Amino acid sequence: MRNIVFPDAELLPSVTEIFELKLANLEYYSLRSKYRSDRLAYFQSYGSQNTLHFKLCNSRNTDLAKGRSSLTKSYFEVGRFSTGYATHSLFPYRGKFHPQLIKAIFNIIGLYPGDIILDPMCGSGTTIVEATLSNIKSIGYDISPFCVLMTKSKNDSLYLTDSDELQALLKSEDDLFYKFKEQSINFSEIADDNEYRILQLALLAFYDSMGYSLRVNKKSHRQLFSQVLERYINTVLDFIHFKHSNNINLENPIEVSVQSATEIPLENNSIDGIITSPPYSFAIDYSANDKPQLEHLGYDISKLKDEMIGLKGRGKKEKLEIYFNDMRKVCEEASRVLKKDKYFVLIIGSNTNQTGGIRLEEPMIEYCEKAFLILEHAIIKPIKGMRNTMKEEHILFFKKEN
Repeated sequence: MRNIVFPDAELLPSVTEIFELKLANLEYYSLRSKYRSDRLAYFQSYGSQNTLHFKLCNSRNTDLAKGRSSLTKSYFEVGRFSTGYATHSLFPYRGKFHPQLIKAIFNIIGLYPGDIILDPMCGSGTTIVEATLSNIKSIGYDISPFCVLMTKSKNDSLYLTDSDELQALLKSEDDLFYKFKEQSINFSEIADDNEYRILQLALLAFYDSMGYSLRVNKKSHRQLFSQVLERYINTVLDFIHFKHSNNINLENPIEVSVQSATEIPLENNSIDGIITSPPYSFAIDYSANDKPQLEHLGYDISKLKDEMIGLKGRGKKEKLEIYFNDMRKVCEEASRVLKKDKYFVLIIGSNTNQTGGIRLEEPMIEYCEKAFLILEHAIIKPIKGMRNTMKEEHILFFKKEN
């Protein structure tokens, strides 16, 4: 809809929440006008042109929800403009944030081509993928090797161009499945970038279907691999078509590796923006959540759990003490590597049922302010759904002053 606030722009039909309108207003007036049609996240059009985001979401794979439950199909339809585009839909991951939100945050904090964004707890790679789509350089760290693999696969798949090679995967899926199962493919020996990216995509489908097979009883891992791989291929093929149709050229170097967010291996004042969503204390046990995949990759779950923020310690009191100490270090490290007048954006929620009424966002604000990160915007994002024990997340924008 056009209105007096955005006289030359039209909001997406899905923009109905107060937090979305706040973000839309901030991104519109923060973003340089020449970038608006290519970069706006919550708008259908700017001037006489449809936005690139609107076009991308309308090029979405029609088979994205094929073979899935009615609940999942509904989720993808509702999230058409917020989650289900490009390679973001590959491997649905617990606790991930909406890529549309990240795109808007890029615009609000003034990130442009040539700038570097950091996500020190990158999880399933939303920030990294969105940075590549926005022509922004990115660095992603995560303590989980599986998250690093997932992030690389989703991002690398954006660069695939050969439709025939992708479709040929379906003819060799049986051989691939058993090679992945026996871990007989040595990725370090694959010299061709395209082949590496294609096999990495298939491996992610293998791990996605692995987790899926443990949640359902009707189909085996092998049967589900065929279903998931086909969906992955169709998703990437749609994006390849979108790139060609809109003359999209992606040339953004990324750096993704296993690393703790409490010790960021970057120089002082070297980063143009930081966006991350840390674990909400011990709301989700990511070591248990990713146990099948991590064990198949050969990692010791108990050892990894001892290194994960939010999962260290025994008992509620000790876990919270260690969690807050770790997050204080994260805030200090964010301030250290961030350039002056740049932004650290923290997305966090409080599961007060687990923490005994203790909220997480309040200490984060205190830690940031002590580290010269001053709160500039605080937006509350409701979390919908009967299954959610948390009802809201806080999007906190901190600006580095010193």
